[in-house]
Amino acid sequence: MKSVLSPISVAYGLVVDARNARYDSGRGVIDVGCPVISIGNITAGGTGKTPMVRWFAEELIALGRQPAIALRGYGRGTGASDEAMEHEASLPEVSVLANPNRTAAIIQHRAMHPECDVIVLDDGFQHRKVARSMDVVLIDGRRDLEKESLLPHGRLREPLSSLRRATEVIVTHAEKIDSQLAEVIHRYHGQEPVAWCNHVWTGLTRHDSEGVEDVPVDSIAGLRLVTHLGVAQPAGIIRQIESVGGVVTHQCRARDHAKVTPRTILEVERAAKDADAIFVTGKDWVKFRGLIEWGTLGKPVFVPQLSMDLINGSEELKQRLLGVLERP
Repeated sequence: MKSVLSPISVAYGLVVDARNARYDSGRGVIDVGCPVISIGNITAGGTGKTPMVRWFAEELIALGRQPAIALRGYGRGTGASDEAMEHEASLPEVSVLANPNRTAAIIQHRAMHPECDVIVLDDGFQHRKVARSMDVVLIDGRRDLEKESLLPHGRLREPLSSLRRATEVIVTHAEKIDSQLAEVIHRYHGQEPVAWCNHVWTGLTRHDSEGVEDVPVDSIAGLRLVTHLGVAQPAGIIRQIESVGGVVTHQCRARDHAKVTPRTILEVERAAKDADAIFVTGKDWVKFRGLIEWGTLGKPVFVPQLSMDLINGSEELKQRLLGVLERP
């Protein structure tokens, strides 16, 4: 299979190189009139963009700025953009612009809301039409970066040499600094990562027929759980559940950004018949919540409260963000 797919990956790489050369020359790049902080990755899925976008938005608010988040919006045409809904739920004070034409959406929003003075571009590394002040790339610390290969054979959206274009690289899913990974990133990016961070659960939200309650993470200890995890890499979530004593009895299959339909709910209900509860991510919950009939489900649903724990480089990253905002 590798011998068949590798030429396709080579052709894909040539197309990416040609596209990047055009944007590198400045052709087709639009200045939207305010600082743009792009958060993206060089691999397909699973690096933790959503909580990192939230971290930047919260930092900007703390600095007295009025950000908006712009993203393409998976499934927005069907009214079911999980990432947009998750941002709206966690950051109700921030405008979320979900539109395939992000440039037009940003320009229109700022014309209507001139108080918006900074844009956070979700999944923006390959969306090069919008000029950016900060181009952050996230690298998954759990994977061997040099073993990645180009789509469609592998997970790389661009060659590793494209890391030179990033202004900052942040390693996610990292419990400690990995000197070997830092060396690899330095080789391709020209600098070591500015920060290292891990995804942590600060608690859980428990939903049932009585309402919503914030509970400690160990509330699922000893519970038999059915999961529906529409994310790129569910294995890490399963490990976290098990690390606090939860017992996963069944995993309902779900692709990243999978649609949730009444049939999905029915399948989860059937799987959870002999379980104590259901466990879904925040990305899943925003699609589940409008379809659940609590009288039929009869089980609580747990959702992790996810945040970024910057284990190294927090102050440097904040200083770089401040420097971008202070530029004329």
